[in-house]
Amino acid sequence: MRGSRRSTIGEWLLSVGTVAVLLLIILVIYEPVRKDVSTRVMTKPAAEVSSLARTVRYQTESFAAQALETSRTHSELVVFAIAAVVLFGFMLRT
Repeated sequence: MRGSRRSTIGEWLLSVGTVAVLLLIILVIYEPVRKDVSTRVMTKPAAEVSSLARTVRYQTESFAAQALETSRTHSELVVFAIAAVVLFGFMLRT
């Protein structure tokens, strides 16, 4: 049990490190992203964070509304998709 927990934590840390390295590579290579990040970090970070949170909230609500409308109009497809996800989850467990 203890070795399993260590390997799980190690895999999690490896995943987080990989994502961090990929983000750093994107920041170094892609100039529009670098400019955007530097302007957000250098100028009023609290205002930028609240603006970002408001944008994320709006986009999430919009996405949820669209998903609800789509699921109501295509209920058979939604049931099929849920069954596919459940079966895929069982397949990954084995």
